[in-house]
Amino acid sequence: MVDPRGGDHRAQARYFAPLAVLDSETLTERQEELARAVLEAMLLAGLPAYNAEAAADGEETGVGLTPAPGSSCALRVVWQQDATATAHLPTDLCHAQQAAMHQALRTILAAHRFWIEDGPLGAAPIVRGITRPGRGARPRPE
Repeated sequence: MVDPRGGDHRAQARYFAPLAVLDSETLTERQEELARAVLEAMLLAGLPAYNAEAAADGEETGVGLTPAPGSSCALRVVWQQDATATAHLPTDLCHAQQAAMHQALRTILAAHRFWIEDGPLGAAPIVRGITRPGRGARPRPE
C-alpha cells in the first residue's frame, strides 16, 4: 500500500484514484486511467484529492471525480468544499467559491493539455481525454 503522504505524484494518483470517486460510482477501465492522470495533475498543482475514507471521518475537501453523463470514457472533475465550513457561509458565497474552484480546475487541466469539453463558466469541467485531439502527447513530469 502506498503512503498517501509520500511517494511521487504518479504513485499517489494511483492510490487516490479509486478513493476520489464520489457517491460510490463505478468507473470504466478508460475512466480509471483518466482518473489517475487527472489526479496526478491536481496533485502536481498542490490540490488534495477527495478521499472517501477520510470523508467518513468528516474530512471532505478535495478534487472528486464522477463519470460524465452519457460517456464511458469521460470524467467530471468536481471540487468538494468542506461541508462544515460551508454550513457557516451564505449560500451565494458557497456558490461563488465552488464556481471559482471549478474554473481553477479547468485552468489546471488545460495547462496539462487535457481534452476538456466546453461548458459554462464555473461548471465542473468534463475531461474527455489525456490529450487534446490533433495535438502531441502530454509531457510527463520527471
